Amino acid sequence: MNTHTLAIAFMILLTIFVVDVFTHNYLSETIHTALYSVSIPMYSVKNYLEDRFSHTVVVQNVYLFNQESNGLEVLSVDLEGLYVRNLDKKGVIISAEDGRLIGFVKKTGKVGYVVKWWESEFPVTIESTSISTVGYYSNLKIDIPDPNVQVSGKIYLSEYFEYGRLLKANNLSIGKYENNVFYPEIPQISNYVVLLEEYQDYSGATTDKGE
Repeated sequence: MNTHTLAIAFMILLTIFVVDVFTHNYLSETIHTALYSVSIPMYSVKNYLEDRFSHTVVVQNVYLFNQESNGLEVLSVDLEGLYVRNLDKKGVIISAEDGRLIGFVKKTGKVGYVVKWWESEFPVTIESTSISTVGYYSNLKIDIPDPNVQVSGKIYLSEYFEYGRLLKANNLSIGKYENNVFYPEIPQISNYVVLLEEYQDYSGATTDKGE
């Protein structure tokens, strides 16, 4: 390979890099999503062949808050989130094994994308034995708007957020807050997750159904 060819290859790579930066990683995300979409048929063939030659029958029952539910298959996990098969609606994603919060749906489709809660920003409720107050989670830290409030306790998704009261009622916290330090409880991501669908009440405002 001569110097001219190397120079052309370098210019092409540099152009792709510049375009990706100025489009806020849109190009790389599009390529990533396309590759995962192309891999679905191969993934299905792999599962078919494994099932075809396997004599073991595995039955998986998923239970959500004492109700039977269908789990959505996790295809892969990256640093910021996870790709989920047939994720056709937005909402909150929880573990199919123990109901703990996993994240929030960012993109729907045959291959949907979920952003992990610890890579997101959202309001929280801090619950102690004597007081309950509001805060905001961001970058593995909890900000409390009122500097006069001193509180330690469990951290839950805000009661004013979708399904916040439901998760809190089932003691599904995301960590603890003690001495102005947040100790997150990062859940293990299993092969299946459950979607709590986005919803609105009749007035168009967000409500918390399920209680």
